[in-house]
Amino acid sequence: MSSRTAAFRAILLLAVACAGLAIACLLLWLRVAAADERSLSERALQDPELRRAAVAELVASGSGLWDTFPDPDVGLLLQPELKERPFFGTRVSTNSFGLRERPFALKKPAGVVRVVLLGDSFVMGQSVEADQRFGALLERSLVERAAREHGPIEVLHFGVDTWNTVAQTTFVLRQLSLLRPDLVVQLVVRNDLEDSAGARGFGAMADESPAHPERGAGVFRAQHPIAAFGTRQPSWLAHGLDWESRSRFERAAASIGRLARALRDLGGRYLLLDYYTGLLPVSRHFLTRELDPAQVAYLPTALIQDERYRISKEDAHWNAAGHELVSKLVHALVQQRGLLPRLGLPAWDEADALAADWLARGEREAAREPDLERIPPRRAIGPSIDFSRLDDDAAAQVHGGIFGGAVVAPYASMILRAEGRRALAIRGSALERRELEGARVEVFVDEAAAGEITLREGAPFEAGFTLPEAVAKRTFVSVRLVSSDYAYDSGNLRLHVVCRLRSVELR
Repeated sequence: MSSRTAAFRAILLLAVACAGLAIACLLLWLRVAAADERSLSERALQDPELRRAAVAELVASGSGLWDTFPDPDVGLLLQPELKERPFFGTRVSTNSFGLRERPFALKKPAGVVRVVLLGDSFVMGQSVEADQRFGALLERSLVERAAREHGPIEVLHFGVDTWNTVAQTTFVLRQLSLLRPDLVVQLVVRNDLEDSAGARGFGAMADESPAHPERGAGVFRAQHPIAAFGTRQPSWLAHGLDWESRSRFERAAASIGRLARALRDLGGRYLLLDYYTGLLPVSRHFLTRELDPAQVAYLPTALIQDERYRISKEDAHWNAAGHELVSKLVHALVQQRGLLPRLGLPAWDEADALAADWLARGEREAAREPDLERIPPRRAIGPSIDFSRLDDDAAAQVHGGIFGGAVVAPYASMILRAEGRRALAIRGSALERRELEGARVEVFVDEAAAGEITLREGAPFEAGFTLPEAVAKRTFVSVRLVSSDYAYDSGNLRLHVVCRLRSVELR
């Protein structure tokens, strides 16, 4: 090898080594830069001012109203710092906590008299301006009529559309030692046993409940049969007739009792404002078990029927006049029951006269003994459901978890008339989905496990079960199907599906 050739090879090797080193340095620089970029992003997330600005930018450029909340029992809030977002004929603004309320200090300042109004869309104030809501009017009347020296008075609206009773109480309970309200007034309405929904992207409300993610788009609502089957009657979810309804009442009552006790331990007071229109004896029977009678007041069904106080014939939410009426009723309750003793409220003749009328009617209505063995006239609950021939009454026996085409979700529940029938027959077929081969569907009648059905791909099934005598003696029972697995529906991946039913029958 000549000296010239050796020198050329040495130069070539050196050039390759330098190029490799340059590429390595470039890759290292890119990696460090990316790490710095991530570090900068992560640091920004920890910076309150930068985070607040980023959230404000996202909210301003988005649409809809809803925001996710990382507590499955609560599900959703409103987006924070909304500015005049259109919603049901009005415009909604929110604070940094995602509530339709002015900014306030989460940790109650010394000397403040704080009232929290707790509920769903009625407290949020659907279709009315923020200053027309009964809490805003109540705050004004408390300030104007307080007879003793007091600090600032806050009446805060903790109300979000679709929140059920458990979501409401949970949201307050898990920040109670910060809030320290002197009084919580919780308004409950007859759809508050339904599942609380979550939020999707784009500010939309979801069909899923974060408390039950395995059910997919299977939120239990009183209107479920109407949406699922195109029929005209709501379900029996709020009537307390069967296990599904009663277990939901029991959970709601337990959450109410827990909040009332926790408030008492902190020196606060609790008032339940019951607006279970048409079902006040039922809600009194189930929801008030852990409360003293002085902690409950009833709004009569006549209020929802009076068009002077409704948004419209189609919308039963209170209009401005309805909110004004309710604010005076609550003021009378606060004064008469001494719920804010620091204010020394004197009697208010106008509010007292309204309370003597409306609340007395509610008390009389609620005092009736509930008949949990009978249903309202002109409706029926049968011992069977034939899914090939659904009429309004049969479809209304489905609480939830069964959809058009009788497709069953991972949890389904329906009400049937038992009255001594000891046998349960279920007919249906497995879906033609290989991933569901061998899935087990547990069958419950009320709290009793009746047995299970094992699915074979595409195969029909006909299963029979014997009911325990104690369960069979009940007038109405819940037949519940709980699956060990599920697939995604071919047309909607958010809908979780298991099998298809033909009929469910008690014999």
